[in-house]
Amino acid sequence: MNFFKKPGRILLLIMIVLAVVCPYRVHMYKTKIEEIKSGKLKINDMQYVADDLHPYSAYLMTVPYIIIEVALGSLYYVRTRD
Repeated sequence: MNFFKKPGRILLLIMIVLAVVCPYRVHMYKTKIEEIKSGKLKINDMQYVADDLHPYSAYLMTVPYIIIEVALGSLYYVRTRD
């Protein structure tokens, strides 16, 4: 477990995991929106009309991940700046 003893390694590991999770979540949301638009998936209490949804709006889900990645990147820089 010498990997975790160096400063900032846990932050780096979290950043790598988030970099893998973010594209997966975007793909998942994009396919759900496409299923709603095609009619394969029906939602009874939907707030919006299915035609108003655009598959590329799933990319808006990357914004929280980008904010977290920037914050963790700056913390990693400060932590390893010896």
